[in-house]
Amino acid sequence: MKVVLSSRGSRGDVYPIIEIGAALKRAGLKVSICVPEMFGTRARGKGLKPLLYSEDSAMVMEEMGSGIGAIKTAIDWFSRAIDEQMEYLLAETADADLLVTSVNEVAVPTVAEYRDIPHYRIAYTPVLPGYHPPPLIPWQRLPRIANRGLWNAVNAMTGFMFRKHINGARRKLGMAGMGGVNDYFTGRSHTILAINPVLAPPCRTWRRNYDYSYTGYCYGDIDGGLGPDLARFLEDGPPPVYIGFGSVSVDDSAAFTRVILEAVKRARCRAVLGTGWTGLGNMELPPEIFPVGDSNHATLFRFCAGAAHHGGSGTTHTAARAGVPQFIMPQIADQFYWGHRVHRLGLGPAPVPPRRISAGKLARALSEMIENRAYAENARALGEEMKHEDGVPGVVDIVTGRGIGAELSVGAGGMSR
Repeated sequence: MKVVLSSRGSRGDVYPIIEIGAALKRAGLKVSICVPEMFGTRARGKGLKPLLYSEDSAMVMEEMGSGIGAIKTAIDWFSRAIDEQMEYLLAETADADLLVTSVNEVAVPTVAEYRDIPHYRIAYTPVLPGYHPPPLIPWQRLPRIANRGLWNAVNAMTGFMFRKHINGARRKLGMAGMGGVNDYFTGRSHTILAINPVLAPPCRTWRRNYDYSYTGYCYGDIDGGLGPDLARFLEDGPPPVYIGFGSVSVDDSAAFTRVILEAVKRARCRAVLGTGWTGLGNMELPPEIFPVGDSNHATLFRFCAGAAHHGGSGTTHTAARAGVPQFIMPQIADQFYWGHRVHRLGLGPAPVPPRRISAGKLARALSEMIENRAYAENARALGEEMKHEDGVPGVVDIVTGRGIGAELSVGAGGMSR
């Protein structure tokens, strides 16, 4: 059996697909995987032979910005992505049995339909429309009737961004237009929600409307050392907080670094500063702040008093699994959803976007995250529930036919949290 995998975007989009590809290869499947060039080394390190998209994910993140500029960047990105996906995936699926992709691969439903093969789309956020708010919008506390309207608006905007380009590709293949956005993505695809059902509970309406499964987040091979210098820093004082934005940019990294330095000073804590893709910490730092580039969050967070971060699905799940409180500073996409859920579950303070963060606000949030006993107790309890969670084996079971429909049941208690 041959499976073709594809993903692009940030580390949180691509790393899980690489882990899934490696696991499918170990399970005996023939694996072809397409990822952006900057992730080629990671894929090869997992024993895969990737085909490389030309996109520089870090550059896209830096260009994304906000407002109208972000929409234009997204449209340009979708157009380039669709062209490459059609070229690469039509060739790779000529002899393939199925497709496994991240949810943002918008050309894939067309390829799967054209080849008449199953498509499994991996989502790291609750992308299925329902009475919950769309994860990609800042307004996460509206009534259900408003949420339904917002889903319609999100689908309309999504169609505006790529419908013309997709239909152009479909015409070249002799196919009819794509129709409605929701049907396009869910009509022929099995959605695998690689998320924790407590952090992101299902809607009751999903069961009758969609073909989906929960697996838990796809952490993959996550254990590993921290390096001697970081290990020494962790041993030399009280548990620090982690502060970082992963692969998401901030408008002025030097200015925001100064905000972080002052906030850590006011909160009288120590910090591990994730420098990320945009150069946080690129200046002389005081001894109570330790800068790290790529680091093993799964191991690091277990030694931290809390994690202040951008609210990506991967970082949110990893911190929750480590059993530490969180403070989320959301900017784009599903970060608003995760910030709301973390606060709603009593795992940390209310989210605050970076553009509204001052040294004083950040200091108060760090102090609250560290000192609030309820946050620590709730985080510890959820971490205990999640300590054995890893969605990769579940995805393998679903894709290979051993676990279709193996939706996790969370019950009424979990649904209402």
